[in-house]
Amino acid sequence: MSQYSAEVPNDELVKPEIKSYYENFYAVSDTPDAHEKYASLFTKDARLIMASKGVSGRDEILEMRKGMWEKVAKRSHKPTKIFSFGAGTNEVMLFGTVDYELKDGKKTTVEWSARAVFTEEDGDLKMSFYQVYLDTAAMSQAK
Repeated sequence: MSQYSAEVPNDELVKPEIKSYYENFYAVSDTPDAHEKYASLFTKDARLIMASKGVSGRDEILEMRKGMWEKVAKRSHKPTKIFSFGAGTNEVMLFGTVDYELKDGKKTTVEWSARAVFTEEDGDLKMSFYQVYLDTAAMSQAK
């Protein structure tokens, strides 16, 4: 079982393609030089909110993504659970942790949650909205 495979409720409300999407998404997210690939997992007009910073569209997502690696040497997401907003919906909530190793050698683990909305674009499932909730102060407390 991959570290990127999250639990889903037994009610079958989380579509299998969403579960598979996240296995790929977090593997890409944890690859330092996969900036273009990361941005391509969002719709052209997607909205991404990371803690208190929000951007719209692939170009801005690409720039935010590059910035997320400025002080980070390595990171490893471990999504724990995915919950659906209901039958037939493409909206989910997630919970997990992420281990960071900073370029200065410090390390920390941060819990996060996220809300996501999926849309089909050019025959592929992509996120049109993704908001991540996490404690940004945890990075400054890295040891």
